[in-house]
Amino acid sequence: MTVVEKRNIVIGTAGHVDHGKTTLIKALSGIDTDTTEEEHRRGLSINLGFAYMTLDDGTEAGIVDVPGHEKFLKNMLAGAPGLDLALLVIDANEGIMPQTSEHANILRLLGIENFIIVLTKVDGVDEILLEIVQEDIREQFQGTALAEAPIIATDALAEIGIDQLRAEITERCSQMTREASKLPPRLNVDRSFSVKGFGTVVTGTLVDGMIHVGDDMTIYPSGLQTRIRNIQIHEEDVEVAYPGNRTALNLTKVDVDEVPRGSVLTTAHLPASYMLDVNVQCLPDSPYALELWDRVHVHIGTQEVRARIVPIGAETIHQGETGYLQLRLEEKVSAKVGDHFILRSFSPLHTIAGGTVLDEDPQKHKRFNEEVIESLQVKESGDFGEIMIDFLRKETTGLTDERTISEELNIELPHVKELTGELIDQGKLYAFGHQVMAAEDVQQFTDRVQQLLGDYHDTYPIRSGMPLEEFRTKFKELAPKDLDALLKYVTQEELVASEDNRIRLTAFNPELEGEAREISDEIDATFREAGMNPPTPEAVIQDDQTRQEVFNQMIGRQLFRLDKYEYIHMSVYEDARAQVIQHLQRHGEIELATFRDMMDTSRKYAMLLLEHLDDAGVTKRVGDVRILREKE
Repeated sequence: MTVVEKRNIVIGTAGHVDHGKTTLIKALSGIDTDTTEEEHRRGLSINLGFAYMTLDDGTEAGIVDVPGHEKFLKNMLAGAPGLDLALLVIDANEGIMPQTSEHANILRLLGIENFIIVLTKVDGVDEILLEIVQEDIREQFQGTALAEAPIIATDALAEIGIDQLRAEITERCSQMTREASKLPPRLNVDRSFSVKGFGTVVTGTLVDGMIHVGDDMTIYPSGLQTRIRNIQIHEEDVEVAYPGNRTALNLTKVDVDEVPRGSVLTTAHLPASYMLDVNVQCLPDSPYALELWDRVHVHIGTQEVRARIVPIGAETIHQGETGYLQLRLEEKVSAKVGDHFILRSFSPLHTIAGGTVLDEDPQKHKRFNEEVIESLQVKESGDFGEIMIDFLRKETTGLTDERTISEELNIELPHVKELTGELIDQGKLYAFGHQVMAAEDVQQFTDRVQQLLGDYHDTYPIRSGMPLEEFRTKFKELAPKDLDALLKYVTQEELVASEDNRIRLTAFNPELEGEAREISDEIDATFREAGMNPPTPEAVIQDDQTRQEVFNQMIGRQLFRLDKYEYIHMSVYEDARAQVIQHLQRHGEIELATFRDMMDTSRKYAMLLLEHLDDAGVTKRVGDVRILREKE
């Protein structure tokens, strides 16, 4: 059953400096998000500000007031990820300004589609001017999600339109549902500070999963470990935070400078990578195209890092075009597939493009490699089944469990389980217990085994097969348990057989000719005549390589292995086994001495054979005698 928690909506304000975002938020929530002396003195927001309000339907809405001044745009970028609803604030007296358009572009590139356009400071503005401003807004945002967004005229100081705006926010939020994520929890840190008596505190929007008090977490990209001492949401202590919560976390075991803004808190394993493979959209009004080795600022999650861009499959990605890039980063980032990012030019600063992560830890690529381009196309397609197959084929070696797939591809575990079932039914995946492997990789393994053993049989036609130890050295890239599972598969498919610590193709039958045939006949006669008093292998092989190979070929056929160093003829074994069963059927039990005398052998060989019959389930030892196991 899907668990849907109480809705927790995050609203962000965006817009040009001094267009009234902070005043609007105070009118909606009663909270002043300009908290520093400098912000009050200068009359503009420098840092991210936070407020909250309870809507008429009980929805808890967190509000992020992001700075509008160009100098502080990186703070705006830190606050934008994780927003459910954006209020694009426009001063009715000034209309759309450069930063208004840039903020709108950033929000759209970050995947935000739910907007309300808020006209502020409308008190005293001529009605005709208001109409002109609204027409200009519709015209400039034509063809975007903002084109159909409602426009609400407000004036916070005159208390105009605030109730209407609250009602529109409530209506929009009532249509949103956020299911409790089955992914591991993940929070991008946008603020980090120290509180006297408590220690390190970080804030951010919980993107995935749930966080509980007492949870152990990892800080990326540093890899440091921490624990959640306390959780606050909207200034109240809680035991658990859900996806979408604006959350403050009190952390243990780390100093404030060890978890700076841009860090990621999670229980999942994340790579710390210097490269990202991404799809990208270059803005139509970007002053620059995307060209090889251009230096850019990358904003991802709440982190800002510089990078060089490497177009994949194209020389240049021009304004208004989409394409693929490999970002070569100057610092490590810890991102997930599907995360949004923004690119800004190095200098002067302009927002030029944005997109999503397709591979969070790639290898360096040749720019026009068709296989690489096809793989990126699959990742971009959104077909999770094909994405899973591509991931298993190109990013893994051996078998992979469903939880790893879920965490690496950022797909919830129940969906992964459903997909693997479908792909197995379609013959695109093979299941090995709770792990899977792409069918093409299984076929490649099978082909490789057949080629390897076929070549071995051609080189050593009288050997009974390749030693298993030698065979394993040919697959060092596979974990031993994965190789065992794959060997079991090819054995069940009757492609190979494994006997006496050797592996061979099932269809292989050693052909002994000439000297080898003579040696085989000689060894066969020697062991047949020796009965239950066989010679040692060393005495028969005589330190001769050909005799050794013939002897190995006879094991399991003419020769029966009693233990690692002792063999008897197969016919002798079958006769001894039959005599034991016959004696037990007549007398009910047999002692070691009786069997020894019956077979005219030594105590050693009598004991070895009886112990084998015990292991084979023919007999059972009870005290000093054996009985037929069937009589239990």
